[in-house]
Amino acid sequence: MLLAPLMALTVVIPLVSVAIVWVSDADVSERHHSHHDTYAVAAAFSWGVAAVIVFMGALAVLVGWMCELGVFETETNVVISFFDAFLATVFVIWLLFRRYRVVTFDDYMQITPFFGPTVSLRYDEISAMEWTKSVILPKNRNVYVFVGHRRRAMLWAAVDLDQILIRIDRFDVIENLSL
Repeated sequence: MLLAPLMALTVVIPLVSVAIVWVSDADVSERHHSHHDTYAVAAAFSWGVAAVIVFMGALAVLVGWMCELGVFETETNVVISFFDAFLATVFVIWLLFRRYRVVTFDDYMQITPFFGPTVSLRYDEISAMEWTKSVILPKNRNVYVFVGHRRRAMLWAAVDLDQILIRIDRFDVIENLSL
């Protein structure tokens, strides 16, 4: 009854994640062009998360099959639901990480955040940049970018911040916070 759709989800999510990384042309974390540079999450990270999704999908099928055989004294629906919840959560977070991108041009940059529309910022309009701790990458720091008194964007630590900051060339507005 409920087992068929749950098992289908267990198989479909890993297949979709493999298809995304296989056909994606954005698997280079840095691309340098004549008039702009693009920074995104590293391809190794993307392939690694896809591998985890495939492994957990395979483990779900194996454990679900063992539950059906009576090796474990639990309902198969409960086990497959747990794995499906894990797979769906990791898949959505992975898609958000893959969405993040910073494109730097000569006098402005475009930041595609995890959520929301792409933000374009001219370098000469930046009033402050503030270092902040990264929750996801605890040994690294993110940079908040302000225009006026409003935070407009975050430069995430998973991209090459050094190269982005050199391209912005506004070291006069970086706050030197000790984190």
